[in-house]
Amino acid sequence: MILVIYLTVLAFIILPAMDYFLALFILPDVKPSVLLDSRSPLALDGISAVIACHNESNHISRKVHEVIAQFQDAEISQYEIIVVSDGSDDGSNEILQDLADKGLIIYDLITERQGKPNALNRAIALSKYPLLLCSDVRQTFSKNAVFFLLSHLSDPDVGAVTSQLELEGDASPTRRLMNGLKHRESRKGSTTGMCGALYVIRKSLTSVLPTDLILDDLVRALVVMKAGKRVLLEPRAIVNDVNWDLFYSGRRQGRITAGLVQLLREHKPLIISIGLKQLIFLYGQKYMKYVMPVLFLVASFVALFESHVRVLHFGSSAALFFVLLIWRPKFIGETLRLVLSYLAQLLKLEKYRKIKWER
Repeated sequence: MILVIYLTVLAFIILPAMDYFLALFILPDVKPSVLLDSRSPLALDGISAVIACHNESNHISRKVHEVIAQFQDAEISQYEIIVVSDGSDDGSNEILQDLADKGLIIYDLITERQGKPNALNRAIALSKYPLLLCSDVRQTFSKNAVFFLLSHLSDPDVGAVTSQLELEGDASPTRRLMNGLKHRESRKGSTTGMCGALYVIRKSLTSVLPTDLILDDLVRALVVMKAGKRVLLEPRAIVNDVNWDLFYSGRRQGRITAGLVQLLREHKPLIISIGLKQLIFLYGQKYMKYVMPVLFLVASFVALFESHVRVLHFGSSAALFFVLLIWRPKFIGETLRLVLSYLAQLLKLEKYRKIKWER
């Protein structure tokens, strides 16, 4: 009986993971549409950059000029930059007003902080062009990033294109793996989620976000998939962010965990609407990192009750761990830190339940 329970738990660990990785390597690449959208790649009908800002006095002016430079490099003549200040009180509002007075931006002020989703809703409502460039403030972009993102919109089946996130400092093997998986997802259908720091999306595929939403970029991607359009990752459009330790801080991990739980609780119809393949990708990219460690702990507990199962489980687990540790020590170190962090966040979800903003 113990063996049956143990094998059942192992099956729940292994089979969904196999579905995810086999799908990434076995499924054929999606062929582009035979139709051609010749206007969107050049933003001939215009593009609106929408930026939510909260206490970014040190970065907001640089960000506005960076976006302008990206549009100019892409030879886009019709554009607007809309910045919504979400209850800023650090001097950002004065900087934004000056930029607006110079005709560089459209500036809107929310006097009391209400969260990023609400600020984005306001910005999109003010926009007038059919394409949206969504950007956070702190990060910087690689040269021609916007041009590369827009280039994919020649395919009318592509609804959104996201950038690739790179972290400051030494190359992170876990980040490289995540980027590679997302790129494969987009080739096979749609990548799950978008880098909120920089992506383009057709305005017709956006919806008003709930103001208490935590993972706005993930929900945006799911809405695009629900409409039958694709979400692609463009590896040449790079977003540069802080180093690994800062990026994977406990607060950020808690926010992601709370957001994924919120998605399951409050957006089940949206999840179901994206289809089986994308559900597998959603599980593999977002939920597997929680489910597998928890199930492994359950399997370890079950194995304690029968000697031959105990020897098999702990012996094979230890052997595999040491082989991987010798082969890829930095990858295993980062992975262990992430797994322990995610498990810790599951134990204190209530602390993060009402988080609405991330710088």
